[in-house]
Amino acid sequence: MITAKFGGTAVTPRNLVYLKKIISPFHKVVVVSAVGKEFSSDVKTTDLLEKYFFSGDDNIWKAVEDKYRRLTEVNGIGIDVDELLFGAKARARRYGLQYCMSLGEELSAKIVAEYLGAAYVEADEVVRFGVRSLLFKETMSAMSNAYKGVKLAVTGGYYGMGKYGRQTFSRGGSDVTGALCAAATMSSLYENWTDVYGVCVADPVKVYGVSTIRSMSYSEMRALSRGGAEVLHPSAISPAERFSIPIKIGNFYNPQGASTLVSQCYSQNKLLSVTEKRVDGKIKTTILHNMNFAEISAVVSGFFGERYSVLNCFGVSINTEKNKTYSCVFSKNKAVLVTESTVIEDLYKYLRRAELIKVD
Repeated sequence: MITAKFGGTAVTPRNLVYLKKIISPFHKVVVVSAVGKEFSSDVKTTDLLEKYFFSGDDNIWKAVEDKYRRLTEVNGIGIDVDELLFGAKARARRYGLQYCMSLGEELSAKIVAEYLGAAYVEADEVVRFGVRSLLFKETMSAMSNAYKGVKLAVTGGYYGMGKYGRQTFSRGGSDVTGALCAAATMSSLYENWTDVYGVCVADPVKVYGVSTIRSMSYSEMRALSRGGAEVLHPSAISPAERFSIPIKIGNFYNPQGASTLVSQCYSQNKLLSVTEKRVDGKIKTTILHNMNFAEISAVVSGFFGERYSVLNCFGVSINTEKNKTYSCVFSKNKAVLVTESTVIEDLYKYLRRAELIKVD
């Protein structure tokens, strides 16, 4: 039994066919996001819905409608999309911001369920929130009952029912819904389909020809997410880990291509990832690795030493060059570097030359 979650890029008019090709008789639950960006300057559905809630601008709502009309028309889906959109608009600004922002996932799930000939299971009925956080036991019970006896079900990600009405996870929360569904149905695998080849050693948008990490542990994935990787929502790891359900992160364009398997097994790679995240106006660059202290010290001193003259590798060092401050902090399993400017592309190339990155 497999649970599959598809990101917004897969739920677009031209890409929905890739989603359908992946679904097999082994799939039990499919979780979908709102329709994603169709081109680089496009605006995500959830962002449009947020703007619509505050403005009430009919032109913004029309942009949302256009996305879902194209989704049904291009793929020949026989659902009354006019009725769906009319009902959604009537509710959009009535029940609060979180309700409005969740409508993209709701519409996607209803349309994809029709497209796949699957049952539609409303997320409000199966994902339960308390005042501040997810009610795990209640959610597991509701999901188990809802999916029991269903051959294939489609559910919208990102939202559920709270004490005071519909409530959402943080952005990217459809990953969490997928993990919860996998846990509730005791799936043997949780597939998370994106438009990149699994978890890459560095951001493929910033670094050309970057390698994929073929396997890593739940704790390594959690550390990577904290460092700034945006492939998987950090809260999606715990439900899968709790029930020892492997997570496959793959590219829906090429399901047989490179992918990452997250499980209880630790990676054998010396270097796992280089990530960047802005923190307090600076760029935090994190190296996640399995090297010993001497190896990681040599890497960091070799790269930063020759460029920025930073280094006391035995603790925390702060040095100033050309009015810029750099610091280096080491711990047992990772080295965290904080700089004022991005270095990720040069650092990746340096690590590859040092033969610390496996190339497929």
